[in-house]
This record gives sequence, structure tokens and C-alpha cells, in this order.
Amino acid sequence: MLNKLKEMRALNAFARKQSVGMQHKLMFYWLSMILTVFALVMLLLSAAGTFSKEDDRLNQMLKIQLQNSSDHLAEWLDHLTAQGLNMSKELSREIEAFLTEKGVTLDQLNDHPELLLELQEDLYAYVNTTLQTVDCSGAYVVIDATANTDADIASYSRSSLYLRYLSLNAISPVNPSVTYFRGIPDVAWQKGLELHNRWNLEFNIRRLPGYSELVYGTVSRPSERYFWTARTQLTDTWESVMLLCVPIVGNNQTVYGVCGVEVSALYFQLSCPATTGQFGSTVTVLAPVQDNRLVLSQGMVGGVSGTYLEGQETFSIHQGRYFNTYLSESGQYIGLQTPISISKEDAQELQWAVAILLPQESYAAHSANLRQTWIIAVLVLLLALLLIAFFLSRRFARPIVRALSQLQQGEAAEGTIFSGISEVDNLAQFLSAKEQSLKLAQGELPPNIAEMFDHFAERKAMLTEAERNILRYYIEGHEIAEIPDLAFISMSTVRKHNRSIYEKMGVASRDELMLYIDLFRRCGRLQELL
Repeated sequence: MLNKLKEMRALNAFARKQSVGMQHKLMFYWLSMILTVFALVMLLLSAAGTFSKEDDRLNQMLKIQLQNSSDHLAEWLDHLTAQGLNMSKELSREIEAFLTEKGVTLDQLNDHPELLLELQEDLYAYVNTTLQTVDCSGAYVVIDATANTDADIASYSRSSLYLRYLSLNAISPVNPSVTYFRGIPDVAWQKGLELHNRWNLEFNIRRLPGYSELVYGTVSRPSERYFWTARTQLTDTWESVMLLCVPIVGNNQTVYGVCGVEVSALYFQLSCPATTGQFGSTVTVLAPVQDNRLVLSQGMVGGVSGTYLEGQETFSIHQGRYFNTYLSESGQYIGLQTPISISKEDAQELQWAVAILLPQESYAAHSANLRQTWIIAVLVLLLALLLIAFFLSRRFARPIVRALSQLQQGEAAEGTIFSGISEVDNLAQFLSAKEQSLKLAQGELPPNIAEMFDHFAERKAMLTEAERNILRYYIEGHEIAEIPDLAFISMSTVRKHNRSIYEKMGVASRDELMLYIDLFRRCGRLQELL
């Protein structure tokens, strides 16, 4: 392991000594800066809760739906309860008038089917009116008497009149037909009603948990003791219902029986359809909560369209920051719940709640789509930043590379290098000046000076023989006073030749002429003037 680390360090040291192209290095710096800024932005967005806003949006949506559903259900159940209490009052008055008219007591109705038939005929109008005017799927009355006390089922069979809607569906919810579910069939024949395919003469009170406490307990007013049953299966049918149970109390506090309304599972589904939103389909649930579990099998489940909820699950509830998680063997849901009171506290031990449930898979799919959108947007942004980094680094490096290439090709001396980067331009000027100094030291002239010297040397051809002799004397270092004796001419002739030499060579004076001669001597080109 130690040897591996040494090898890695040696490799790193070797890599650091290698030359890297300026554009590649600049690109690396740009990428480092962009990735650092990008990571910082992602961190700030994460700290600001940008990526958890969907949870917050879902929380707000669930809260709104829960509030609307709980208000709707509370108002609906309160209205049904109020109608049930009013129904109990009317039935109590009718039963007392019937017993007074017949001169019998409630117990004396046992084993007298003819009296029970007359009583049901009198009570039918109240039950039917309740069914027709109240938002429910059925209405019933149970008289605490039986037509045959000797029957095997006499202990739990009671005379009743039970009307229900038939063939409820979402397509045609208006004016459904009424079926005669329980009661003496003569009443159905008189009213032209069809008997339910699971019709029975009397009601099985074992389907009403708490019936004995209502009827045989001490009750002064119906409003003191009423309750909604948990969801129960109607005898010999596939239908399940919740029943409102209100005691029918007489003036002497005698309890004649129980009355109320029915809300079937199908009716509840039609009344509380599934809501489809951006997160998926949500289901409204009215169910009891026991030991931190939501028991759907004892409650009611709204429309389940778009979900796989069966309505028989028992969910364990796990509290979360934005919403609860509901787990069962059949699946996982998320949602919120709120308690609701549907019965008198001393009537039932069940604690009820309204819940809004959303399949976890639906929210996961929504979150996955959102994450995919975020990922695509982030990748597009990152790609755009990389392209910008590449463009900027190339644009920045191109003039520098071009200037360096010109320096390599020896173009610095021409003074044409311009990169737009002051340091590079200063370097080019420095190298140009240095190169010119070196050429001068080596006897070379800059291009413009060399051209001027060439023109000066070419003009020598314009001189006459005598003028070239005078110029030669000057080149040899003789003074003007020595020229007449050397050339055997007069001083005035020398001055005349001088003026001609100055004019032809393009100089203004002897000093300028001598300067050119000195420069030619220094550059090693003096022979061109001889």
C-alpha cells in the first residue's frame, strides 16, 4: 500500500512538471469555477427548500382537500342526524297514538302480526318521506316486538320497515327506484313497491351493535343516545352500510325501538368521488382509528378511481413532516387525517377520522417526472455553462496564441503584433526592441533604416567622377580645407562640388553627409560608397 502511495505521488509530481496548453489550462480553470459556483447554487437551492417544495405543495393540497371533505362530511352527517332525531320524534308520536288507540302496550304487540301490520302501515309515510327528502340511501324503523316469540330467531328478530334505493349508479343518480328491504309484504303490495331480492320479514338486531343499550337502557331524550354503526354487511347481500341508530322514546321514557337512515358504501362512493390532481387521484375516507391504525373495513371509502384501494385495508399510521404515511399489506399511501365526531361520546368507543389518501406510487411518479425535469434543466444549464466556458477560454486564448505564434515566426520586429492583452503586447514590444538592438550590435539595420541606406547608396551613381573623388576624400577622413591641394582644384570649385553632392545625395549639409558616412562605416557597408 505504501509503495502504491509513493507511485501515485511520483506520478502526480511528473504530471505537474508537464507543459499544458494555455487554452486547456484556462478551460480547466473555467470548469473549476463553474462547477464550484454550480455546486454552491445547488446547495443554496437545497437549503432554501427548493427541492422539497413539492412536499409542501402536496401538504397544502391535502390540507385543502381534507378541510373541504371534513366540512362536507360533518355537515352531511349532522344533517342526517338531525333528520334522524326528527324522524324519531314523529315516529314516537305516531306509535304512542297507535298504542293508545288500540289500548295495548308495546309488549302486547308481540305475536300479533295484524297489529304490527297496521302499525307499519301508519309508519310507512314517515319512513318514505325521510328516504325521499334526506341525502341517504335508505331509511328504516325497528319496533321492539316480533311477530312470533316462539321462533328460533325471536331473540334477535324485530319487526321493522326498511326502505332502500335500488340500482344506485353515477350515471343515473336522480330518482332511483325504491325497494322494500324489510317489513310485512302487505305494505309493499299496497304501495306498489318491489321486494328486495334479499327481502326478509323482520330485522336482525345483531346487525345493530349497541341496540340493547339504546332500547333497554335509560334514555330520556333521543339526542342523548344515538350513534352511527361501523360499516356492516347487510344480511345475505354483498352490500355494506353504515346505519344511524336513534332511539324512539315515548313521553314516559319508554323506548319503542330504533329508527334512522342508511348510507351504503356505494352511496358514499358516489357522494365522495375521487379527486384527480397533479399528484394523482386522492380518496376520501371516513373510518375509525384504533391503536394508531386506520381501519377501512369498519368505515367508508369514497370513489377509488385511479387508485388500487380495495376499501378493506387496515393502515398503520406513521406521522411525517408534510404528510402521514399509511402502510398496509396491499400498498402504501400518503395523506392527512383529522378527527370527526359522529356519535355521542358515551354511545360508541370508536374514534372516527376523515382522511385523504394518495397512492405513494402516484406521488413517486410525479416526483420522478419533476426530478427528471430538474435533471434535464440542470444538465442543459451545465452544458450551456460549459459551452460558454469553452467559447470564452478560446476567445481569450486565441489572440494570445496568435501573438505567440508571430513571435515564434520572428514577426516581432515588424511591430505588427497586437493581442489585446497588455502583458503580451509589452512582451512583444520588448522582444522587438531587443531584437533590433541585437541586430544593430551585429551590424544589421532595421528594415526602414536599411531601405534608407539603400536609397542613399543608389544615389551615388548620380555623382560625376570629380564628385565621387570629393566624396572619397570625405570618406577617408579629410577635411574640406585639404581637398583643394589633394584634388588640385580651387576652394570655390570644392564648394561647388559639395553643393552638387548634397543635392544628389539628398542631404542638407556636410555634417549630415558625414553622419551617413559614419553609419555606413559602423554597419560595414562603407564599401558601397567607394
